[in-house]
Amino acid sequence: MTILERYVFRRALGNALGALAALVMIVWIVQALSRVDIVKSTASAASNVFWIALMLLPDLAAGIVPFAVLIGAIQTLNGLNADSERAVMAASGASPRVVAKPIIALGLVGGLAILLVSHVVGPMSSQAFRDGIRAVNADTITLFLQPGRFEKVQDGLELSIGSARGSNIRSLFIADTRDPKVELIYFAREARIAQEDGRSLLLLSDGQLHRRDAKDGSVAVVQFQSYAFDLADLKPASQSDWIRPSERSTEDLISPNPADKLYRENPGSLTSELTDRMTEWLYAIAFALWAVVVAAQPRTNRQSSSAAMTLGMIGGLGLKALGFLVLAQVETDAGWVIAAYLLPLAAILLDAWLIFADVDVTEWTVYRRSVEAMQAVGSAVARRFDSSGGTAEAGR
Repeated sequence: MTILERYVFRRALGNALGALAALVMIVWIVQALSRVDIVKSTASAASNVFWIALMLLPDLAAGIVPFAVLIGAIQTLNGLNADSERAVMAASGASPRVVAKPIIALGLVGGLAILLVSHVVGPMSSQAFRDGIRAVNADTITLFLQPGRFEKVQDGLELSIGSARGSNIRSLFIADTRDPKVELIYFAREARIAQEDGRSLLLLSDGQLHRRDAKDGSVAVVQFQSYAFDLADLKPASQSDWIRPSERSTEDLISPNPADKLYRENPGSLTSELTDRMTEWLYAIAFALWAVVVAAQPRTNRQSSSAAMTLGMIGGLGLKALGFLVLAQVETDAGWVIAAYLLPLAAILLDAWLIFADVDVTEWTVYRRSVEAMQAVGSAVARRFDSSGGTAEAGR
């Protein structure tokens, strides 16, 4: 890279990292607060909640990196125009690739970071998060539930035990009303916390399951000798299906065990997870190219730069929304896998053609209309505040 290209890259990287930090913290706080109920029952959970919530960060960051690249790139290009630097570059005869090349490099860096998180860090952090929840729930059952009392451990989930000694439990009762369509009641004479493949399971022995349909009130009773619960969410688990697709390595997704229950019953969930990991990084490149399209043209500092950010975000959100819709179809129909790859690749090719053709989006009707609409809104808000200030002055 030349000195100018390194300057643009450093500036774009700084803006992108700032946007990434802000977006990740906002989403992380929301996700952490939605899981705050895990600390209600146990003191150990309260002390470990930060670590458990921290394990959410890699997956959150991987999904947000493309938007951080887009925002950081547009902020940088708008800043170059606001400071007249972009106009000076163009007047001095600098090629448009002087600003395009570092932005594309930023997209590649973002894509590589997503690949690392998706295939290495993400599965490990997802597994660590689930294991943390399992450990908290195991402590809740064996250490903090008082015999003979019903304790609400989650919304719609109540537990009661007769007694507990170590990992062994006698007379376990579970009432599960989390699903509004069906009420489930489990009773087991004995239960124990068991480790299998490095994960904690709640194994019920010699009990009954009462299943009540909320629609017609019918009740079905099932007698069981053994029943397994995944302690991550206290839902039934069998064989290896408690190992969620997000916790599995990419190798396991590519070549799943034919005996895997989840693979036999819902292979589309594994295909969807693999497709997501393989395509997510492409959006970082597509968003970087789109930022160049909407904001790289030289402008004077008298021209509005907010329309570039608006158009950039509309395009980015629209592309990502289509990606989510296509990915949701992959779970039920593997034929959509091709579309999941073609969507970001088509966006990359289209953006590359627009850059190569030196298309000025400021001449697009949608761009001008966006500028006009924002200016009209700004003027209306300013008039409203002016009129409010005038009314207050008249009242005094």
